[in-house]
Amino acid sequence: MPHLEIHDLTVSYEKNKPTLEQFSLDVEQGELLSLLGPSGCGKTTTLRSVAGFIQPDFGQIVINGRDYTYLPPNQRDIGLVFQSYALFPHLTVFYNVAFGLRMRRIPKEEVYKRVTNALKMVGLEAFADRRPAQLSGGQQQRVALARATVIEPQVLLLDEPLSNLDARLRVDMRQEIRRLQQQLGITTLYVTHDQVEAMSISDRVVVMNQGEIEQIGTPESIFAAPETVFVADFMGFDNHFNAAVVSVQDGKLTVNWGGSPIELRWHSKFGSPQPGARAEIFFRADNASLLAGPEARGLAGQVILHTFHGNEVRYLVETEVGEFSIMQDSASERFEPGAAVTVQPHTQKWIAIFEETKQYA
Repeated sequence: MPHLEIHDLTVSYEKNKPTLEQFSLDVEQGELLSLLGPSGCGKTTTLRSVAGFIQPDFGQIVINGRDYTYLPPNQRDIGLVFQSYALFPHLTVFYNVAFGLRMRRIPKEEVYKRVTNALKMVGLEAFADRRPAQLSGGQQQRVALARATVIEPQVLLLDEPLSNLDARLRVDMRQEIRRLQQQLGITTLYVTHDQVEAMSISDRVVVMNQGEIEQIGTPESIFAAPETVFVADFMGFDNHFNAAVVSVQDGKLTVNWGGSPIELRWHSKFGSPQPGARAEIFFRADNASLLAGPEARGLAGQVILHTFHGNEVRYLVETEVGEFSIMQDSASERFEPGAAVTVQPHTQKWIAIFEETKQYA
């Protein structure tokens, strides 16, 4: 049985305009599941409903077999880490972490032991007497994590916990959160709009759009095999074009790309596409390469601009099919704006999505 169950959750901020409508989701014991999506997709509303800060219009929230739907937040055995950390500025690190235990009237000796262990786990035992204003952003986030986990909650909720940190510190804190979550085995619901964050930290990822689940799966499956146009676009498939299916034979799908046939692998999860069906073809910037001048295999184009990205150079190339973004190693041949090039496809990682019938290749 799942550890956290959300059944048919409906939440409306405005009459007849539900943010969530019959939203259902299961989270397994000890799993870290991320809710990923753009602003307004319903991910924070889901988390706040589980925390008890929002009362749903309809539905049920069950944790470890107990109905939490209408329990007040202070009666829910839940740890919560806010985007803003929400530390008490007048309390020391020790007493910030101890707050939840003291509210539960845990004996002083037990409070001291558990807080000391929690601070040791996040590497802040030497900072116990400091106040939040004397800490860096990363240290404050560690205090918030220690405070949320020291109560040994049934479920840990994290709402965009790294969005206030700089890029380097976000990487370090992702590893810290994952290490701590696995060490403690806490069932965790993690909200983020950052694809890299969700991919690197999660057991499973739920991609949300307008209050609904677009796709749910492992980070690898979400990254490599998006099932809808929205997921493909959101997960960084920079390039796309519309094409008609020419043929389907021996497990391969053939479409026209600028007058040349290209073969894509397809999967039968949603049935078999038929010749003539319109498909949206997606590929990432590193799933094609540029060659100088015209080539027999590929699509002729012209470089519009290039931008330097350290180890790679990103090119914007105009072709008869459309404009494509192509990423190449910065050590390879450099193409200036106006240069004639050929775009060569690496179709092993290209996908074709049939939105109407939920077919993809």
